[in-house]
Amino acid sequence: MAKVVAAIVTALVGVGVAAATATVIAYVAIAAVSIIAAQKLTKAMTPDLGSAADFAQQGAQGIMVNKTGSNQSIPVIYGATRTGGIRVFAHTEGTVGDYENAHLHLVFAIGEGEMNKCSEIFFDGVSAGTCSSAGSTDPDSWSIASHWSGKVNMYFRPGTDGQSAIGDLTNKASWTDPRFRGIAYAYLRLEYDEDVWKNGLPQVTFNVEGKKVRDPGDLGTVAFSDNPAWCILDYITDNRYGKGIPDDDIDMDSFEDAGDYCDTKNFELRGNVSTNGTLHANVIDMLSSCRGYIAFGNKYKLKIDRPISTTSLAITKENTIGNIDYVLGDKSNIFNKLTAKYLDPATDYKDNIKILESSTLKTEDNGIDLEAEIPMPFVKTASVVEQILREELNQSRQSHMINLKTTVEGIDLQVGDKVTVTNDTFGMTNKEFIVMSTMIEPNSEVSLALREYDSDVYGGSIVTNARADDND
Repeated sequence: MAKVVAAIVTALVGVGVAAATATVIAYVAIAAVSIIAAQKLTKAMTPDLGSAADFAQQGAQGIMVNKTGSNQSIPVIYGATRTGGIRVFAHTEGTVGDYENAHLHLVFAIGEGEMNKCSEIFFDGVSAGTCSSAGSTDPDSWSIASHWSGKVNMYFRPGTDGQSAIGDLTNKASWTDPRFRGIAYAYLRLEYDEDVWKNGLPQVTFNVEGKKVRDPGDLGTVAFSDNPAWCILDYITDNRYGKGIPDDDIDMDSFEDAGDYCDTKNFELRGNVSTNGTLHANVIDMLSSCRGYIAFGNKYKLKIDRPISTTSLAITKENTIGNIDYVLGDKSNIFNKLTAKYLDPATDYKDNIKILESSTLKTEDNGIDLEAEIPMPFVKTASVVEQILREELNQSRQSHMINLKTTVEGIDLQVGDKVTVTNDTFGMTNKEFIVMSTMIEPNSEVSLALREYDSDVYGGSIVTNARADDND
């Protein structure tokens, strides 16, 4: 039996990771420990790895390209980012000099609405037009770069359900009432000039401020925000592209608290959520932006892997039932080097790589590189990428887990609570752990999976002070 339980706990180490969610039946939590192991969980549970898998393989090439076709999925875009679009309409008409069909009308679907603004449009990576206005914008709102002056008109609609049609598109393209309700889109009217369009039709990309989202502390307020808590709340409650979870089933206080913490850490959620991906994979990807996890008891709660000051229960031999199974980390989840791939605004949203490593930890690991690569599809700021890598690296060195049962004293424990464990067999005295999953047994005993806790994980440096005994 001990071997079976140990195997179960080992499996929990593989799936209960910090930027991922692990489904456990009954009164369990959807928990997370580390972004790296989240990839294993995703592979095991769904064949579709969602945007993070696509991002890992394609990066900017999967986001900045212009796609064509009626079967392309329209993304949900959060935060400020640059993106391509889906060309859903092309039409030529008009005569200029000796050229017939000299006006080309293009419509690009950009994302689910209501988005805040489109501030800049690029042709082949070069800024072609800028707009400071939010919401609906027509040609008078755009400042066109001199090279294209007089040769292009730009329009944008943010994707409200009641948005008006663009008159010029209706009239010039002979299209009746093209409102694209609920879809943010851009309409471009290009005039042929062989000196201006030497390279043919340009690759078009857009600087946008994404979907307006609700404040979990004031659900009547809808505004642009890249706060991960606000964006995740929008995604899991939306009936059109998300899970459609009713507000009454959401612990809004937990989302508000998580959002406040995200502000202190400058965590951000900026990028495209693929509506072609699974809900499970998309939530995992989004949680990776803040090292968060979703827990479910009587309501859905958002928790961020963060320092915890309060101890919820002291676990000793008096309230422990049966054996304690202690599982150590191994080379699959302990690291001394992490690499992140992300889109960097400082390099015009091209792929960038950040590497975080420790020679001290490598020495402790007998000179072996223990490394992993992490795609970060929703983080665009280098300092935030580094912070997440540092916390993930630190946490990987605190990867011991315990599986045990408590008396009814543990019945009020929730995922994310901190407990202490004292056990003479393992030489532990008030050793701190975080609750990763909890299940109430029919006899009111409580099964717990616990992960090692150290407040130094969340600091500003890599923790390299080796401890003589990990049970200290």
